[in-house]
Amino acid sequence: MRRVLAIAWLHLKEFFKSPGALVLMIVMPIMFGAIFGGMALNTEVHKPLVNIVTNGGELEAELINLLKKNDSYQWKIVSEKQAMENVENEDVVAAVVLPENVKQRMQENKPLFEVIVQRETQDYLGLVQHLNGTARTIYTTYYSVEGLDETAFPELLKSVTKIKNVNISREIFQKDDTEKEAVNLMFVGFSIMFMMFGLSGAASTILDERSGGTWARLLISPARKLEIIAGYLFSYFLMGWIQLIVLMVAMKLMFDAEWGNMVYFIPFASMVILCVVGFGLMMAGLVKTKQQAGAIGAVVIVSTSMLGGVYWSLDIVPLVMQKIALAVPQSWAMEGFEEIISGSLHTGTLLMDTGALLAFTIVFYSIGLRLIKY
Repeated sequence: MRRVLAIAWLHLKEFFKSPGALVLMIVMPIMFGAIFGGMALNTEVHKPLVNIVTNGGELEAELINLLKKNDSYQWKIVSEKQAMENVENEDVVAAVVLPENVKQRMQENKPLFEVIVQRETQDYLGLVQHLNGTARTIYTTYYSVEGLDETAFPELLKSVTKIKNVNISREIFQKDDTEKEAVNLMFVGFSIMFMMFGLSGAASTILDERSGGTWARLLISPARKLEIIAGYLFSYFLMGWIQLIVLMVAMKLMFDAEWGNMVYFIPFASMVILCVVGFGLMMAGLVKTKQQAGAIGAVVIVSTSMLGGVYWSLDIVPLVMQKIALAVPQSWAMEGFEEIISGSLHTGTLLMDTGALLAFTIVFYSIGLRLIKY
């Protein structure tokens, strides 16, 4: 064991002496996380703006309160002239013109709201759904008191606007399906991808050391072949954890990122790192030069990361692509991290993800150890 640790320590020192390796494994993940994490959080803070045009009609305050129940948008009351300019300049999603006489428009079966819009964006389509739902609420309120005195409809509508969101008792399977969780997963995804780049490059140094005579000198030393390869692999494993810890600390300081329960996170992350080290060893065994490892590895890593949900959630891709994604380890790693970071901690899912990663790890190490030439 002492020889294994000595070899691992020597290899780690070489790693910290390499500016390129430090940039690839530490600086790049932090930089990508900062850029894309900042963009994602900025999207959450700056909500799309919608103008409201009032005409001094009846029940105006109640209509505005009903519209503002959707807090996915910013609502601003402006004049009709200002609203037209804002829409024309595309400074707002749309402008909603409130009716002067709500009852008359309903009796004439006319649309309750008039909308001024420049083009139908994704934000506008969401706004239309909210307007339709609000209109249905108003119509339902009106017809529920039809035939009663004149004050019944205004009073009931005021009561409706005061109703807060309904709390529903439910069993929560995915505890924290929020934008912040998605950003945290993105950090982990970038870390996995750059870890694969860095550790594949580190493992491919075996090829240079073999051609440069370093391996030959190690083989005539008292250390056995198993101790030599174990020392190298242990150093790669430590490199992976160093990268992950630095990224976790940096993202915690910059974005207050959360990583879930460490009791689950640490062993699962260790399994992922072992799998990535095995991938790097396999690449070193499949190619003949470090240049080949870099070129082929880049294509394989980027394509499988896209397929495995590192760049985007697999929930948005077709079902057939979700099935194909099961053939790459990144999809299992991302699913497991999602369970841990969200706090769901479903035992069956975590065991399945861990088992799949273990299977990939065994395959990678088997190929790599068989093909590595001493």
